[in-house]
Amino acid sequence: MKSISLSLIIIILFTTGVSSQNIGLKDIVQKRSNEFNASVKADQYGGSIAFNRTYRTNCVGTYDIIWKFNKNLSQLQNGERFTITITCKNCRTACGYKWTIANVYAANNITSISQYPNYAYNANITQVSTTASSSGVHDWYPRHRSHTYTFVYNKKKNVPLTAFVFNFAGYNVYYVFEEGASGSKAVNCHTLFGLGKLIYGLELGAYEGYGWEWMNTTIDYALEHIKASNCLSSTYLTDLKRQIYRSPNTKTFLEEIKSYSRKLDSEITSSCGCCATCKN
Repeated sequence: MKSISLSLIIIILFTTGVSSQNIGLKDIVQKRSNEFNASVKADQYGGSIAFNRTYRTNCVGTYDIIWKFNKNLSQLQNGERFTITITCKNCRTACGYKWTIANVYAANNITSISQYPNYAYNANITQVSTTASSSGVHDWYPRHRSHTYTFVYNKKKNVPLTAFVFNFAGYNVYYVFEEGASGSKAVNCHTLFGLGKLIYGLELGAYEGYGWEWMNTTIDYALEHIKASNCLSSTYLTDLKRQIYRSPNTKTFLEEIKSYSRKLDSEITSSCGCCATCKN
């Protein structure tokens, strides 16, 4: 069986000093709604929110929304663009109500953030373009269940903090950036190399039909490597661990593990700042 390329390469990082023109992701904070409670998950790669909303007529709408970034937002350089895609994974607006379910706004729409009293109004993160109309993402009209927004960081005002904000029916999720911050710890090249070997082990284990206990232990080691890498998402492996628990036949997971191993190479390139020309 062909081994994955990640386990064969020597990974080289571009090391650059952090200048005052860079901003790092400092925090993700929420402003809760008075109308409903929500379950929120968010990191530098994207996030999700799920909630129910009761209307005046006692109709209940259910909403499950996800958002994804096209790159790791741990750090942004001056002039750097990024995209945000918001999708109604499962949105059911009740009783014919029509309203904006989800939208995202640039820094010039934020006057204050309660968790940061020193936050000063600025326009350092601005929206360049969007596929959305003024009513944003919603489920009551065709082709509006998913929209993409393009933003750019341009330092226009000398302030320590800037941000952008998601709005879900009055429930806000702020991504707060700090000038000069690295946004994350240094990438650990050694863990990336070890991770490649572990993913190859999972691929081999599924090919041979190893028991779920062996696969589960290997996943735990891989998750430790991902955490130590300081640049990769653990979403897939966490989900795989849940699915594989007490599985009678681990061979059924082979194709998706192989697909993940291929995607991992591109994720390392885009999220970990690795050298574009790696040596064999």
